[in-house]
Formats: sequence, structure tokens, C-alpha cells
Amino acid sequence: MGFEFVGSSDASDLQEDGRRRFSSICLEGFDTRMYPYDLQLVLTKHFSSCGKIIHFNVPRNLETLTLGRFALIRITGEGALEKALQLSGTDVQVGGWPVWRVLAKEVKEFTEFKGEYLDPPRPSVEVKLKHVSTQRRMLVTGYDTSLPEIDLQIGLSKHFSTCGEVTGVMILPTIGSISIRGEGAAEKARELSGRDVGGWNITVVSIQPLRGSKRNFRTSNSSRPNFYRNIALTIQRNEEMKQKEMKQKEMKQIEMKQIEMKQIEMKQKNCVETN
Repeated sequence: MGFEFVGSSDASDLQEDGRRRFSSICLEGFDTRMYPYDLQLVLTKHFSSCGKIIHFNVPRNLETLTLGRFALIRITGEGALEKALQLSGTDVQVGGWPVWRVLAKEVKEFTEFKGEYLDPPRPSVEVKLKHVSTQRRMLVTGYDTSLPEIDLQIGLSKHFSTCGEVTGVMILPTIGSISIRGEGAAEKARELSGRDVGGWNITVVSIQPLRGSKRNFRTSNSSRPNFYRNIALTIQRNEEMKQKEMKQKEMKQIEMKQIEMKQIEMKQKNCVETN
């Protein structure tokens, strides 16, 4: 058996003056049966009042698909460490997931976390490839765009988690991009298309193989290929153009109606004058 690092990061480790810009915290007490990305979303939401999580890392056994007991987050912000440690021992209740109690402990260096809390063996290449060979990218619409991004990510990930493992959710104004993997996950997701989800009418617009999936073992938001972002933006622009064309058509119909009414008025006026 071996563990895979599942993590994401969107900031560099050091500031310009060479000082660290973050605090490292080791967490335990979470449900190790959760998918890594779901855990990342839940922890991001739970600690959102403390600061911004800029890095998330958790070991995972790819044979049993269970997480290690400990996860590492790096958090930044004024007083972020103190605020996060104050939440140690509190219940985590986010997005309809089962309630669990998280325990937090500061670690000074990543090597301290790695040496004390991780199982050194790594999964073989064959295991990794088998794990990601079914990865797909879906484009969806129909969610409530007025909600915060993290709530949309949690809601969409929770919705499609019955189909397979969601490994990433990217939110755009009118369309979302979801990475999912698992045997038959894409087909199961398509079957959910059009169903009402707490007022959301989630529609799967398209499903595509994930480009470069054999090399993509991270859940980082920053590692998503621009290729799929461009597809999502193209579909979004097409939708906006359709709406614009419909509005122009409606305006044209109104103008034609107004012209027709004026013509009728002129005819009626001419009839009155003739009489």
C-alpha cells in the first residue's frame, strides 16, 4: 500500500523579504472516507472566518481510497493562526456532510508534518494511472449564481459525489466546470441532468475527457487547464449572444407593433377626415 499526496496551493511560500507569509496547521478528526476535494472545500469553509487557506495537503491510500488521519493546511491573514487554533475541538457542519470534530495543532515546518504523520511509501505508476484513467470534465449550468463561490463548489461537488469522485469545481458567471472520475461517473452524472436540486435545475451541457489526465493528480484550482476554461467562456459568450439576439428580436417586434399601430391610427384618422 502507498499514499498519494493530494493537495492544492495558490500562493508562494515566501514574501519578498524572505519571511513566511503563512502558518502551518495539522488537522485530525475528519472523516477519512471523504473525497480529498470535498474535505478541502469543507475545511476552507470552516476556517474562512480565520483567514485564507493557501495550501491543502492530505495523504491518501489509492488502494483503499481512504485518507490518512492527518491533513495539513497553510493559512494566511491577520491573526489567522490564533483564530484557527481557537476552532480546535469544534464541530464541523458544512454543506450537509456528516458532523465531525476537528482538532488543530500548529506545525513549524512541512518536514515535521511529513516525518511524523505520513506513511512514506508512494503508489505505483500503474495504480495512479488506473485511478485517473476515468477522469472527465463536465460543463454545467442551472445553479444559483448569487451564492458565494465556496457554497456553489460545495453544493455542486455534493450533488455529483453520488456519481463518482469530484476532484475540482470551477465557477464562472453562467457556467461551471467540474472534474470527476470513477467508473461510469460521466454517464451517471448525465442521468442527473435536469433534476431539481433544492431549487437548482442543474444541466450537464457537455462531458469531455480531461486533457493530460495521466499527469494530473492534483486538485489544485490553479492547475486547471486553460483549454477547459476557454471552452466554458466560449459557451458563456454564446449564451450571452443568444440572450442579446432574443432581446433585439423582442425590440424589433415592439417596433413593428408600434409602426402597425401608427398605420392603423393614420387609417382611422383619414377615414374620419373623409367622412
